[in-house]
Amino acid sequence: MKCILAFISASLVACVATSPAKGRKTCTVKASGTNQTDDAPAIKSAFKECGRHGKVVFKPTTYYVNSILNITDLEDVDIDVQGKLLWSTDISYWLNHSLPVGYQNQSTAFVLGGNNVRLNGHGVGTLDGNGDYWYQWIKKQPNTSNYPGRPHQITFNGLKNSVVTGVNFLRSQMWTMSIIHSADNTFEDIFINNTGNVVSSSNTDGADTIYCDNIRFHNWTVYNGDDSISFKANSTNIRLTDSKFFGGLGIAIGSIGQLKDVTETVENISAENVYFENTLHAFYVKTWTDDQNGYPPNGGGGGLGYAENMNLKNLTTSGLRGAAFSISQCTRFSGAPGQGNCTNSQFQLRDISIDGLKGTTKTDRVASLQCSAVAPCTDIELENVDLVFANGTESTSYLCGNVVDAKGWNCTGPVCESGSATGEC
Repeated sequence: MKCILAFISASLVACVATSPAKGRKTCTVKASGTNQTDDAPAIKSAFKECGRHGKVVFKPTTYYVNSILNITDLEDVDIDVQGKLLWSTDISYWLNHSLPVGYQNQSTAFVLGGNNVRLNGHGVGTLDGNGDYWYQWIKKQPNTSNYPGRPHQITFNGLKNSVVTGVNFLRSQMWTMSIIHSADNTFEDIFINNTGNVVSSSNTDGADTIYCDNIRFHNWTVYNGDDSISFKANSTNIRLTDSKFFGGLGIAIGSIGQLKDVTETVENISAENVYFENTLHAFYVKTWTDDQNGYPPNGGGGGLGYAENMNLKNLTTSGLRGAAFSISQCTRFSGAPGQGNCTNSQFQLRDISIDGLKGTTKTDRVASLQCSAVAPCTDIELENVDLVFANGTESTSYLCGNVVDAKGWNCTGPVCESGSATGEC
């Protein structure tokens, strides 16, 4: 075994132990043991040494991450996370140094990318964003959602042919996981808890896909305060199976259509065997209006494109807080007028099927579908629906506007038309 010493400004930062293991070089990251010392340099050194055809090991201890991590160009590497990576609470640092994600002016604390990456947390490996500090801080700001520089916990950028399994994500600073420009990956046995210990969390999505193809999510458990999981621009061939969502908004498509005159698509989305407890929706879609008001992340509109071939099966609910299935094509932020055109979006939604939707709800709205008059929703199918209140009374309301070719259901009344970021009025 040899020891590779990493120096910055002539000061000893970390020691990375390297040794051959079954022909594969292994780097075990040495933790400093104190939050006064940044372990990010040691982590970067380990990946530099063993990030191609090697193995990087995090021991069962705490690693203090006090600065950004940008780890890309990995190739055929095992990442063994047995301990915890804990992000610092220096909000000022992160606001000024977080890395661009490449979409909606979002940013991140950690970028990880490469080909044939195998990240395994064995059910114990944890990334902890120290989000309680962020949730309390953001409540005091005029912009409590997409605050500039507020980072995602991790962004998988350019990740290909890879597997991420058995990892816990706790109290993410904002979105937990953004996945962008990535393909042919599996994310399985993932646990996320962004529940605030002091105040409720906001905009703490479980995961968001952007410009992604052939991604599988399996056996996810998510406790959070926003989208349980969201498939955004140019997400294609995405499959979600055997997962449980608590307290958030449910499965989301979008928001989308935010960039004026830019065409985006969402195609071939499937979800099966998913449980929702105390979520706002089971499945909802949100697009921006055709009127541009401001710029991303907190403004926009006027986007083009479509979302099609979305199929969901065997959805079970407990205590839904809103319509089980919802569409709002009236997303608008950033000082948009209180009254605006909610039916002028050029982004079209079509070929949506839900087969098997059962459980309990707190509202009589099975569906609330506010679609565009310019590009109506077409081929919306609902079958095998059995939603009831806690007392056993059936939920029977299907509200709709600008829906063509409904299958298996009938509209029972007009839908509310009003600006929304959460799927319905």
